[in-house]
Amino acid sequence: MNGLDLTVSLVVMRLIAGIIIAMTHGLALAAAAYYLGDKGPYYDGRLKLHWEHLDLLGLGSLMLTGFGWGQPIAIDKDQLKIGTHKLGAFGLILIPLAGSLALLLMGFVILLLAGPLLTSLEFTSGVAAAAAVRLTARLCVWMALFSLIPFPPLAGAYFLKALGLNLPRFIETFGGWVLLLISVFGISQLILMPAYNVIAPLLLGMDAAY
Repeated sequence: MNGLDLTVSLVVMRLIAGIIIAMTHGLALAAAAYYLGDKGPYYDGRLKLHWEHLDLLGLGSLMLTGFGWGQPIAIDKDQLKIGTHKLGAFGLILIPLAGSLALLLMGFVILLLAGPLLTSLEFTSGVAAAAAVRLTARLCVWMALFSLIPFPPLAGAYFLKALGLNLPRFIETFGGWVLLLISVFGISQLILMPAYNVIAPLLLGMDAAY
């Protein structure tokens, strides 16, 4: 993924894909927390597809580099449980995994639209729509992996909280700029490429190549 090899069409497709991915991922995280017993995301208005899941820096990073993030969700580990069994820190591990699983599933499903769009629309529109769908599917896989990096404001930061590390809130903003910087220089892709090369072909087949 050449993050800075940009065209107007690529930036627009990433913008649309980024909005869809951030909202889906945010909803999945909120839903996982809610169904594990934390009602906080519901009262915070995060248990729906909504603009509140978007992070402007994260969306801008995805448009520029192909890697981004959404708005973090406050989760109380003391509320997490299955039945009467309290999950505690283990729940903070399950929730980001559920968010990534949702993105992988969405990537697989959305790719199924590429063929019908290509055949049902006029040639130029069909090609453009199919390309956008394929890009979104690939980004779903990249973001499913990227979000698990244990670094704020990514969902993987819940892993740090599971270990008892409570970072100051300002670290989320600082961390966002760090993530943007490493993505600009291709470090994010370098770190995640081995995992992408294993997972993406299983879900996307020939469309896995970026």
